[in-house]
Amino acid sequence: MLWRTLIEVLWIVAGLIGAAVFASLATWSVPSARDSIWGVAYVSMFVLVLMGIGPLRLALARDRAGRSDPPNV
Repeated sequence: MLWRTLIEVLWIVAGLIGAAVFASLATWSVPSARDSIWGVAYVSMFVLVLMGIGPLRLALARDRAGRSDPPNV
């Protein structure tokens, strides 16, 4: 089973949900800055996904190899 990969994907999804919650709360508190807040939130979400690609690839490689020890990088 691809447990490490699943965990990494869940962390990315949790980060995206957290960013969306913070953005929606921020727009609730400052409605006049709605477009700016969501613009920053979308960029943050994009960066979050980009930052998750490396750990996701590593987890997938470890799951496919069946190793439990971390690789020497």
